[in-house]
Amino acid sequence: MDNAAVINSEERGESMREKKRILSILISLCMAFTMITGTALAADTASQTETENDVAEPETLVENDTTEFQINVVHTNDIHARILEDDWNQVIGLAKVKTYIDHASQGKDLSLTLDGGDTFHGQSIATLVRGESAAEVLGACGYDAMTVGNHDWNYGKDRLKELENIVRQNGSPQFSILAGNVVNENKTMFLDQQYLTKEAKKDGKTLKIGVFGVIDPAIYHATAPENVEGLEFTDMAVYAGKAAAELKAQGCQIVVGMAHCINPKRLASSVDSVDLWIAGHEHTTMNETVTRPDGGTALVVETGYNLWNFGNVDIICTLDQDGNLAEDIKMTENLVDYDTGKAMDADPDVQALLDGITEEQKTVLSQPVGYAPEDLDGVWEHIRIGETTMGRAITDAYLLATGADIAFENAGGIRDSIGKGTVTYQNVLNVSPYGNYIVTKELSGKEILEMLETSLDIMKANIEANEKGDYDGWPDNSGNMLQAGGIEVKYNLSLEKGSRILGALVQGKAIQEDKTYTVAMNNYLPNDISDYPQFDGKANLHEYQACEDALAAYLGQPENVVLEGISRARLIAADGKPDNSGQPDNNEKPGLNGQPDNNQNPGQDGNDKQEASKPKPATPASTDTKKGVKTGDGKNIELYLLLALIGAGGIVVTLKKAAINS
Repeated sequence: MDNAAVINSEERGESMREKKRILSILISLCMAFTMITGTALAADTASQTETENDVAEPETLVENDTTEFQINVVHTNDIHARILEDDWNQVIGLAKVKTYIDHASQGKDLSLTLDGGDTFHGQSIATLVRGESAAEVLGACGYDAMTVGNHDWNYGKDRLKELENIVRQNGSPQFSILAGNVVNENKTMFLDQQYLTKEAKKDGKTLKIGVFGVIDPAIYHATAPENVEGLEFTDMAVYAGKAAAELKAQGCQIVVGMAHCINPKRLASSVDSVDLWIAGHEHTTMNETVTRPDGGTALVVETGYNLWNFGNVDIICTLDQDGNLAEDIKMTENLVDYDTGKAMDADPDVQALLDGITEEQKTVLSQPVGYAPEDLDGVWEHIRIGETTMGRAITDAYLLATGADIAFENAGGIRDSIGKGTVTYQNVLNVSPYGNYIVTKELSGKEILEMLETSLDIMKANIEANEKGDYDGWPDNSGNMLQAGGIEVKYNLSLEKGSRILGALVQGKAIQEDKTYTVAMNNYLPNDISDYPQFDGKANLHEYQACEDALAAYLGQPENVVLEGISRARLIAADGKPDNSGQPDNNEKPGLNGQPDNNQNPGQDGNDKQEASKPKPATPASTDTKKGVKTGDGKNIELYLLLALIGAGGIVVTLKKAAINS
């Protein structure tokens, strides 16, 4: 046998001896472990037995005469007809709200679904059918009640009652529009229902919830006058106090108020007995508790607008043996944001209803609404470097709808052209796709001239960018150049900024700086006070129909009336010629006829208020720096085994004690 073989044989022998030594140690440790754990468990069991034997008699059980009720209230507000899911604008959509409603109500003793108003108007899917589609979907979602918002009057007071019935006919037979402080001229209530009550029975006790609604008299003028003609909005707090007292007298342990108002916290802190307020109108998110005059508290919640969020209030209350509240009501608001909503599945029935509505409306959208006697020019560059026929048509449409003295339209609000000939509703919707509506404000002649000077300055910068052919050289505020109606302005761009207007006529008369004029515009324009600070602090006189509906009505007039209007110049250069000087060059922005694709993401060119996407928080990079666990080598393995076994013994004892004590 050579030396290598001897060495290998010795190594194998040493390895076998090492394995036997480790096995012997393991057997010894296992025996020790058995003895330790057996002794400990025996001692623990004996101790437990002694404790149980010490109890002479079982405890006398005290009967609990109270009963806990669990309620949830899903709520929305200021949807503005955003009933369809829309990923780009982060709209959750009512099909997913329905999924949440069904899930949240599981295991609850009573559930409510409420809306804070401004629901039936705001998008073409609703305005095209005067709110019917939105009402159908509310019914399919099982809404119990809503209060009325200022825009819910936009189709007229009689249509509002029709929409209430449409909701009932589509799945919510008890649905009520509640605004008890709206009265007729003879002081009778305008709406048919004053309250909504719901009950839940449990352990022989009855929990009753009462709901009422109000609308703020301060927004009485936030709709066209004819929509609320013959109606009065009375004091909210006075009516709310009376309603809450009546509901309490009817046995309601919990009272919920819905309010479409300017300051819901102030209202809530001035009314007794109301526990929860569902608010709307302010377009804010709110989850605040206020103190009532009677010393109690009320929770006030609001979920923003456009269905970017919705909310759910979980309520826990306890009734004593007489059915009265045994302790304070516990309420927790859960705001469901877009990311959470997006992760949910759409309710298949509601989604099928929405799909059917959109398919049906394709036919309606193709129907004629009027006639364009000439091309209506909405080309991106053209509407920024001078007035166009489209600008004239839109501003004249605003004048027709409101009876205002002057009308303005920011260039960024115009998104398409319309060719000569028959005009469909889809055509006008392409021009004004944002869901904007018309508002009127009062401005002095001086403020109007200041705005026009700013508009001319923007126009001058736009012309220079267009002449250079520099795509990126257009000013960021290029869309704030104003198209105008009801006014003729003679100007000279070669003069200094602030002195370019040579004269202005309003309805044929020289403008007076100290005179107040009524000005119509889309609701987006006055939000940008960086260019037009004259709007700052100016309340709306009235709010009117959707911009696309106004344009459709204008083009529905006799052809000669429309032709005369769109042929009338409003911006006149110093040489006496209408300013149609800007023409497209070979560096036009992409899209049909030199304008951006009409399927582009909305919210561009000075008209981004309601369609701008909300930023999402960035996901932090992973900071996980876990390292591998060190292990022992063959020389100290006994120590690791011993520690592991002792630790395991301790765990067994602890688990056994926990099992016995439970």
